[in-house]
Amino acid sequence: MSKRRPQQSGSKGSSRKPADSDDAFIAGVLELGHWARANQKKLIGFGVALAVVLVVTVSYASQRERQMQEAGVQLERIQTTLAVGDPDAAKVGLSQYLEQFGNTPYAGEAALLLAELYLETEQPELALRALERVSLGVRDPLGPQALTLRGRAQEMAGALQEAEATYLTIARDASMSFERRAARRDAARMREARGDYAGAAELYREVLADLETGDPERGLVEMRLAEAEARAR
Repeated sequence: MSKRRPQQSGSKGSSRKPADSDDAFIAGVLELGHWARANQKKLIGFGVALAVVLVVTVSYASQRERQMQEAGVQLERIQTTLAVGDPDAAKVGLSQYLEQFGNTPYAGEAALLLAELYLETEQPELALRALERVSLGVRDPLGPQALTLRGRAQEMAGALQEAEATYLTIARDASMSFERRAARRDAARMREARGDYAGAAELYREVLADLETGDPERGLVEMRLAEAEARAR
């Protein structure tokens, strides 16, 4: 009677898998090595280019940080000049500041300060030019303040319709309710100045609708509304 041979565990195919995987990995490494040798100049060029990009990026970030620090220090110096009572020197300093640091976040604050100084000396055209040197939308943190100053400058220059339109932009798009109410009151003033008392009364009603019953501001607005309604008849 013949003896039975012990059965082998696993199949032949499964026993070859680790060897096949190793062979494939080695082949891939060899292929990559051949490609690297064939493209050695390209790899060196790519490495140099990458190094240049990294150096330029780090250098720009460092330069930008220094510029930001200097912009903050310079603005504080101008504010000190203004605090000691020299508005003319502050105007010159702010104008030069905007030339040098107009691309920094401090530019908006500098432009608003310069516009305020021009309005205080009744120079609305120069105030408008100062505000044009920065781009501030109504949704920007300084946007409503910048637009209010623009409206004041337009009003001082006699451009009442333009001022009304500026105030209405704030009344429509500002994020804070008190900013919208103040802008409606300003726009109502412009309508009254142009003789449009019915339009002014409409804006005063909108302001009242936005106020709480016990708000101390209601008394003044109700008085303005009554005056506008009386003149509109």
